[in-house]
Amino acid sequence: MQEGDTLSGIAEAHGVADWHQVWEASKGMAQPGGQHLTNPDLIQPGWTVKVPVATLTTQPPTNHPAKPSRPTQQTPNTPGRQMPAEPIPDRQAPAGHSPAPAQPSAPAASRHEQHDSPAASRSTSSSSQTLMEAFAGGGILLAGVSLAALLRYRRRQFRWRHPGRTISPTPPELQRVEHALLSTGMAGMADVTWLNAALRGLVHSLAATDSGRLPDVVAVRMTADTLELVLTGAQPDAPEPWVVDETGTRWLIGRGDELGYDPAARAYHFAPFPALASVGYTAAGEHWLLDLERIGAMSLSGDSEKCLNLARFLAAELAHNAWSEMLQVTLVGFGKEMADINPSRLTHTEDFDKAIASLNGELASTTDALRHAGIDVLAGRLHNIAGDAWVPHVLLIAPSAAEDTEGLDQLLTTLRAHPSRTATALVLIDDPHHADATRWQLRIDEHGTLRIPTLDVELIAQQIPADEAAQLAQMLALAATTEDNPVPDAAGDKPWDEYSDAAGNLRHSQAVSAATTRPAPVPDASRGTKQESADIPAMHSAGDQAGSVLTVPQSLLPLPPDTYLDQTATTRADLDALVPHVDQATRAQVESIDPELDRDLAAWHDPACTQPKVRLLGPVSVTAQGSLPQRNPRLLWNTEIVAYLATRPSGVSVETYGTALWPDDPNIASKTKARQSISIVRQWLGINQRTGREHLPKGIGAGLANPYRLEEALVDAELFRRLRLRGSARGAEGIADLWAALDLVVGVPFSERRPEGYRWLADDALDHIYAGMIVDVAHIVATHHLAAGEPELAASAAHIALKAGSSEDVPLLDLVAACDAQGNRAEADAYIKRILANHDAEVEEDLPPRTAEILHRRQWLR
Repeated sequence: MQEGDTLSGIAEAHGVADWHQVWEASKGMAQPGGQHLTNPDLIQPGWTVKVPVATLTTQPPTNHPAKPSRPTQQTPNTPGRQMPAEPIPDRQAPAGHSPAPAQPSAPAASRHEQHDSPAASRSTSSSSQTLMEAFAGGGILLAGVSLAALLRYRRRQFRWRHPGRTISPTPPELQRVEHALLSTGMAGMADVTWLNAALRGLVHSLAATDSGRLPDVVAVRMTADTLELVLTGAQPDAPEPWVVDETGTRWLIGRGDELGYDPAARAYHFAPFPALASVGYTAAGEHWLLDLERIGAMSLSGDSEKCLNLARFLAAELAHNAWSEMLQVTLVGFGKEMADINPSRLTHTEDFDKAIASLNGELASTTDALRHAGIDVLAGRLHNIAGDAWVPHVLLIAPSAAEDTEGLDQLLTTLRAHPSRTATALVLIDDPHHADATRWQLRIDEHGTLRIPTLDVELIAQQIPADEAAQLAQMLALAATTEDNPVPDAAGDKPWDEYSDAAGNLRHSQAVSAATTRPAPVPDASRGTKQESADIPAMHSAGDQAGSVLTVPQSLLPLPPDTYLDQTATTRADLDALVPHVDQATRAQVESIDPELDRDLAAWHDPACTQPKVRLLGPVSVTAQGSLPQRNPRLLWNTEIVAYLATRPSGVSVETYGTALWPDDPNIASKTKARQSISIVRQWLGINQRTGREHLPKGIGAGLANPYRLEEALVDAELFRRLRLRGSARGAEGIADLWAALDLVVGVPFSERRPEGYRWLADDALDHIYAGMIVDVAHIVATHHLAAGEPELAASAAHIALKAGSSEDVPLLDLVAACDAQGNRAEADAYIKRILANHDAEVEEDLPPRTAEILHRRQWLR
């Protein structure tokens, strides 16, 4: 486990249907320091968990033990040839590797609730044609490292998010990149994880003995089931389970083999081959990486633009790869558009002379260090001897970047004089004047075929054009910021949508201010069209024009603020953002605009209810009375269609629907398959027994601009929002509504979804909004129970936020408060250590201000 990892996140990344399966396989496991895994929400970095093989499941997630008794809900009244780095024995690249395992077909649908766990996808191309060249075909590792970086940045954004707000969404002009990452990146992350663990595991195995020696790797070939290290010379002694071929120059390990990777030992060892980067792939599914550091100097020649695109690809992958530490990459004369992709690793310059002089200086320094230490680079990394002396620096130089090449000539001469690694690498792009002076010369033709003579292989060259590189860099740079945004308004057209945001919180413009009164008419609950913000009827304030009796506004947390600050893990800003003050007239209005809420909630929990039920606050699933085609039910696909429609309460046009579900087909609206898919889903959802109409009406002849709209389907996320809104208006009595909302949460929102699907989530970021929504409601409930002297109930609420996959500090701080209130300092300190580890915090400024303020105010940092 690494900082920020959760069991739910690990399960989702490995295609395991229910994170409880990981828990059941891992609980009680011995961990470093003599500790054991006894709490699914309390896991330290460096610990190890067991991940079962993903299987199809039709069972709902395992329920947690029952919570302690808590408030009950009340019903309201109103509802070319070369000198190789070292001689490499002639060997043809193996062929005929095992094909990717097929994705299991979904079982036939029934009227019972169903969901599938995603199957691992191991093909060389996406099942849908991606619009991004970088991730098409063999760009799987770049997709994986980029998605992993995006998710890591997003976890950090959530940890810095203020309650009542949401993390910054991807802007529309960059959503194409996120769509592509969501489509291909998950399979890529699995490969990245495997490659990283295999390489680091090799270090851990060899470092355990004084005679251990790392293999001198120059290339890596990865297939669906095998990782093969290509060595510069024979080295027949490999630690188990690595297998050495008859020449001694190839080490192999299978995907199912025990890797020997010890996460707890990661902090004591450097990654062995940090300059490994993908260069190309084959149609048979082989992916080739070259160790740029071992090659030393390499040239790319042929088609100029394709050479540049390959160089950009190398840089983009190196910028975030997981198998490096302290790596530096410098782009000279090109790649300015990539400068923000990860400034701590990658920089751009137009100053050729300075870049060459710098690398020459680093090379001289490394040479001196090697001589004085009496070791080589690999031995230094393996045994952590002067580890900071072996920081690799990769310099990629564009065509015609240099006016005076004297420094470059000197650098090439020095690199050629070194028989092994020097922690430096030079890649020349389309430079015919110096290509012959490099060790390896790669050539790319106009068709994108990459030839590597030293390996005797031809590959499809990896490519990322400048515009795609720029978009990828921009998206990741934005995700790396910690600014949060207001939660957007609700998108629906129901009466209650006029008074709540997308997370169900009462809009503050509708709440009572103690110093302000403003008369307003009661809104018409029958109105079906949402008005503009300026036209939304104001909620009744403390009095109206008729001179009604002044009432005291009520709040979900009615005690004096200092009480909560003294006894809980909240802040004044939290109280202002999450618990608006509401008077009796406003309460009556909020209750009156949603008269069917209790009926709908009861129907959701009634297994005999025939209304379609759509679960989004956990593994995505649909319960419906109709049926899907028996021979080809395509359950995961059709579930996604229903989930999409369920999150578009105002309906969608065929054009909007087609573009969302088939984003790579510009002509989808004129094709029949979009409407055919709607017809299938319509039959699945069945007939509304109350109205006799289909739950997905045909909408013909009604003149509707957005004809595809679900009618009277029950959606857990909408029920959650409605309960939160009503609870916010009912003062302390509203805590029961908030508990009813939390009871709807069964896992990570939108989890176990179709592989490569749900790209439309990038458009409105509902998964992020729902994640924050759950944390905020759990925090309100936990704060209430802590102030009421009920820490067990507070902990139960916080655990629901963690069950929903939260990586935020908010529920962890609530758990610290609950443990502290129960006198359990050891467990409280463990949660504090987890918070600090999540931020890799060594000094206070590493923490978000809110977290630091609470820890200091409650004197929990000791």
